[in-house]
Amino acid sequence: MLNHISIDVTDTKECAVPHDKFRINKYTFTPGAATEDLVHNSVPYIDLQILRPRDDEQRGKAIAYFKEHHKQHITFADRKEIQLYLGTSQEAYIKSSVAPVEINELNNLLPQAAH
Repeated sequence: MLNHISIDVTDTKECAVPHDKFRINKYTFTPGAATEDLVHNSVPYIDLQILRPRDDEQRGKAIAYFKEHHKQHITFADRKEIQLYLGTSQEAYIKSSVAPVEINELNNLLPQAAH
């Protein structure tokens, strides 16, 4: 199974994926700890948490943890941001029930989410 995608969009002028295919949801479940999720706008609703490490050291530790624990994630060559795959849901809301997804479909959607 694919655990990591790395994309370099340094010189990209235009996104290959339509802007309306995904959306960013901002949550404030915990005071002072806002989170952002990138969610696919149709079935299957894939959920990725957007992580913004404060520096290269924090980013490196996060990536090492994800690799050690086989967590699917997306990194970028031109920025510190990491997208951590949380799962798929039956609805577009983070608290929705888990939904099954074909591995080929997931492997197709994750690079699209990165764009």
